[in-house]
Amino acid sequence: MRVSALEPGIVGTELQHHVTDQGALDWLAGSRESMEWLTARDVAETVGFIAALPPRVNLQQVTIMPTGQAG
Repeated sequence: MRVSALEPGIVGTELQHHVTDQGALDWLAGSRESMEWLTARDVAETVGFIAALPPRVNLQQVTIMPTGQAG
């Protein structure tokens, strides 16, 4: 099995607590109100699913996004 890229959408982590740019903070606050962010568990479960696939499966890219996040 090979995965070229795993790209998660907005995920709630401690990273948001280190943002200092006011525009980014405003965007984060607005997005938090308009959609349910992914959790670290969501990403981990997806990675586990991918790791359990048979070796004949070749994923070029996996993008994980909250259902409310624009593509």
